[in-house]
Amino acid sequence: MSEGPQFDFKSNYLNFLHHQPTTLIPNSFVGNKILGFGALNGPAIEKGAQFGDAIDGFGIKWEYPSTGGGAAIPDVNYTVMDDICDWREKVHIPDPAAYDWKADYAMECKILGEPDRSREVVDFGFGNGVFERLAALMGFENALMAMAEDPEETNALFEAITDYKVAALDYIIDAYHPDTITYFDDVATQRNLFMSPATYRSLIKPHHKRFAQECLKRGIMPIYHCCGHAEDIVEDMIDCGWAAWSSVQISNDICHLIETYSDRIGFVGGYDSNGEPARIDAPHEVIVNEVRRCLDTYGKYHKGYCFFGFRYANSLDPAVQGKAMGEIVEAAMEYSFALLAQGK
Repeated sequence: MSEGPQFDFKSNYLNFLHHQPTTLIPNSFVGNKILGFGALNGPAIEKGAQFGDAIDGFGIKWEYPSTGGGAAIPDVNYTVMDDICDWREKVHIPDPAAYDWKADYAMECKILGEPDRSREVVDFGFGNGVFERLAALMGFENALMAMAEDPEETNALFEAITDYKVAALDYIIDAYHPDTITYFDDVATQRNLFMSPATYRSLIKPHHKRFAQECLKRGIMPIYHCCGHAEDIVEDMIDCGWAAWSSVQISNDICHLIETYSDRIGFVGGYDSNGEPARIDAPHEVIVNEVRRCLDTYGKYHKGYCFFGFRYANSLDPAVQGKAMGEIVEAAMEYSFALLAQGK
């Protein structure tokens, strides 16, 4: 990306996270250095080896297809358990003290470059929240059945997973020194939540809130990542203490969310990540038009919104994925500065 006009992107992004007005429409990839899961696949304790079939610290086998840009997905032919009542015998809860987090930080910096902390917020992506971890352990269908049929045992496993995540915080902070931590836990499809809002509130939210509050206690701003139509729980997100929701997709009424809640939570996203603009073969004009739609529609508030556009390249090479993403980022930054010059 070209250097462009001199601008304090870090402060602008921090204003967004603190629910203050922003001079320039923030971009999730500018003034914000993403490490951990989301930049690469994250620590092997969470997702197995960086590429290639591998077992993670929980005993889950992951694979990394090039068709998904190398993103880790659970091997559907390998499940840790079928019955939630067996979790104590079959699920290994790893010890974060036994893992070399600093080695992962060094590896990521070698691939992605050292963060410039004077100019960038540093975010650590922490993959596999409680629901995603449950689904990875036993498959989505069994996970949803476990939540419905045996909420007590499911909650007990969620508690153990959250114990691990909270314990890992101090090691992550010592290795990465992040300003923010993004907690990934997709609980929704493009149509609705995987479960009822009541089930989310009784079974999942307490663990989300506990983790977010533990981040805040340590001076780290927590961000919640959830794809899909999850606007029914936005007030729960606020209650948990998340600074922002990423990546809010167009299946949600993003304008209403910004207008109603931008004093309490930020919204990162807006790009049509399931349509033509997210395809690797999308014409440049399609990408530019989608970027402009996002910034004109959601950026006009100059508060509560941060642009995030995404697409996967069919490659395991992070440089190839970066180039594919760069086209979206470049288009967004050029148009953001054009709007700024116009006083919009």
